[in-house]
Amino acid sequence: MAVALSKAQRRGRRASLEALPFLLPAYGLFLLFMVLPVLQAIWLSLHRENLLGRGRAWAGLANYQEALSRPEFWKSALLTLKFALMVAPLELLLGLLAALLVWRPYPGVALFRTLFFLTTAVPTAVAAVAWGWFLHPVGGWANRALASLGLPPQPWLTSPELALPTLAVVTAWAGVGFTAILLTAGLQNIPEEVLEAATVDGAGPLTRFFRITLPLLSPTLFLVGLLVVLRSLTAFGQIHLLTRGGPAESSTVLIYRVYQDAFFNFQVPLAASEALLLFLVLLLLAGLQFWLLGRKVHYA
Repeated sequence: MAVALSKAQRRGRRASLEALPFLLPAYGLFLLFMVLPVLQAIWLSLHRENLLGRGRAWAGLANYQEALSRPEFWKSALLTLKFALMVAPLELLLGLLAALLVWRPYPGVALFRTLFFLTTAVPTAVAAVAWGWFLHPVGGWANRALASLGLPPQPWLTSPELALPTLAVVTAWAGVGFTAILLTAGLQNIPEEVLEAATVDGAGPLTRFFRITLPLLSPTLFLVGLLVVLRSLTAFGQIHLLTRGGPAESSTVLIYRVYQDAFFNFQVPLAASEALLLFLVLLLLAGLQFWLLGRKVHYA
């Protein structure tokens, strides 16, 4: 038995060595574009430099202390949290409704699936331009629809009160397609026999949904919820193209604060420290989700 096991281990090691040359290009690209930038960001966050990017000097944790002592940092952190709390429930709800709509086959279901997927296929820049036209304060279709109902036009992207919720709707819309695809796959993995047995036992549609479908869908919902929260915390393109963090910094979330400090204020080490603090926040929130919700997931 031991001899057979050692032969199997040798064959496994030999197969791994044979596959290594084919994996080296992928590993090289991963190190070049993922690991090295992270290490450089850590190195930058521990140094000071002048406005020309020269004269770097060791600063230790001074950049982190400065970032944490700035009111602007905490304001952006609070806006980021508000933004995620608006985006995540809305995107999950819309994605679940879309998945339930295209779950089972019926005439025309392929068209609906395509329409939902288009929100994911459209580039962020194109979607932002389209939403900018749609929400234009003068000739936008949104205000035209309000005018047809006798309602006053709204400053969707130019009001400090409406800018962040409007961006949350745009972000949720952009992610509905991806969310619906994952949830549809989860729904299709639910055994039909279980639902049929519940129907025979007299369970109605709502009972089947809340007592059977949702518990069996919980692993997929947990994964999708984690991805949605992390994506909402790092949303940048639509904010940059539609509001540029305004008006009056009402949509300057943390990742946009990092962008401003790095490329407008020329405080690259400070921006690097803020980016790493955001990374720690993402890790903390992911851990909290696993701790609070992971135990409630029903794995088949």
